[in-house]
Amino acid sequence: MTVTSQIEIRRRKTAPPQGRDEMNLVEFPFATLSHKSTMGSIKCQRWISDAKGKRHAQRWVVQGGSESGLPTEFDERVYVALMAVTKAQGFAQRKVTFSVYELLKIMGESTDSKHYGSVERSLERLLRASIVAEGAFWDGEKKNLVHLANGFHLIERYWLAYKEPDRDVVEQEDAQGYMVWGQEIWTSFQSGYLKQLDLGFFFNLQTPVARRLYRFLDKKMHRRQQLEIDIFQLSQQLGMAWYRYPAKVKEKLQPGIDELVAKGFLTSGEMTKVNGYTRMRFVKGTAKPVQALSSATATKGPSPVPQKESEGCGVYGCTAQSWRQETVREHRISKDHAQLWEKVLKIARKGLSSPMYQIWLARTMLLDIEANRATILVPNGFFQNGIRDRYEDLLQQALHDLLHTDLTLVYRLTETK
Repeated sequence: MTVTSQIEIRRRKTAPPQGRDEMNLVEFPFATLSHKSTMGSIKCQRWISDAKGKRHAQRWVVQGGSESGLPTEFDERVYVALMAVTKAQGFAQRKVTFSVYELLKIMGESTDSKHYGSVERSLERLLRASIVAEGAFWDGEKKNLVHLANGFHLIERYWLAYKEPDRDVVEQEDAQGYMVWGQEIWTSFQSGYLKQLDLGFFFNLQTPVARRLYRFLDKKMHRRQQLEIDIFQLSQQLGMAWYRYPAKVKEKLQPGIDELVAKGFLTSGEMTKVNGYTRMRFVKGTAKPVQALSSATATKGPSPVPQKESEGCGVYGCTAQSWRQETVREHRISKDHAQLWEKVLKIARKGLSSPMYQIWLARTMLLDIEANRATILVPNGFFQNGIRDRYEDLLQQALHDLLHTDLTLVYRLTETK
C-alpha cells in the first residue's frame, strides 16, 4: 500500500462522513420505492414555465438493465453512501475508491455476507440503469436545461478487489474497490449542482417513502416553511407506482409523512383541494441534525466468516435498544420493569411491520406500575397521541398476557416542550 493510500485511509477513519446530493437526482427519481428489483421503467413527466411564461414539458425515464432490473430503495441508500465517500475524497476525480465494508458502515447496515451481496447487486443495477431526460436535466455549468441527455448512466464501471482473481491486478489497483461516476453526473458535480444532506437523519429513517420524501422536501423547502404540490406530480417525482385516486396516493405517502413528523422534519403533511386539483401541503418542522458519534469510514474487507453485529450506538446515534438501556439508567427504572417491557415489545412487534415498530414503539419504556396503571415513557406528544390512537390496545393486551391483569396506560414525555 502506498503512503498516499495510508494517509487517505487514516483521514477517512477520523473524519465523520458528510452527505451530498446531486440535485437532478433529488428532483427526479432513479430508483423504485421497492425492496426488490423489478423490470420495466420509471417515468416522470411535468410541465414548467420559462421566464416568458411559455410552458415546456419535462420527461424523465429510467430503464433498468435487462437482467438486473431497476434500482431499488436499497440502491438509493448505496448511492447516498457513495456520495459521502466522494465528498470525503473532495470530489477530486471520477474514480472513487471505497470498500463495501465502508459503504455498509455509512448506511448503518450489518457487514455480513448477505449485505455484501446486496451492495454488489446494487452496484450492478446502478451501472446498468440508463436515464433519458428531455428538458429535465439541469446543466449547472451552462445554467440551463439540457434538451436531450440520451441514455446516460449514474456510474460507468466498478471493481471490487475481493472479486478479482488476478493478484497482479489487485496489487496494481492498490484499493479494495473503486467506481467511476458517469460523465453527465460528474460534470454536474463539478459545476457544484449539489446540496448538503444530513446523513444521520437520512439513514435513521425507517421507511423508503420517508427517505425519498426527505431528500425531495429538503431541497424544495430549503428556504421556505411551506410547500404545496399537485399530489400526482409529487407521486411521479418520488417514483411511486401509479394510482388513480388521490386518496390512494395519500395512503401510500402516510407512513413517510408520519415518520418525518415524528422526527420533527415536518410539522404536517395534509391533502387539500385547490381550484379543483388535489394538492399536498407540507409545513416544515424544526428537526435537529443527528450527531455522528464516530467515523463511518473504516476500510476493512469482508471477513471469511460473516460477523453478526450486536445492537449498540452505531455510526449515527444509538439504536433503539441502546436508547432503552440508557433510559433505564437515566430514570433508574427497576430491572423487573425493564425486562417486562422488553417482553411486551417482543410480543407487540409480532403484530407490526418492522418500520412501524421502529417508528412508534422501539423508543418507549415502562417507568412504573402502580394501582393498575402502567406509566409509559414516550419521546413527545406526537408519539403519545399516535401510540394512544393506534397501538394502545396492542400494548395493553401484551401486558395482560404477561401479568394476567388489566392495566390503564398513562404516558410521560421525555420532551416537555
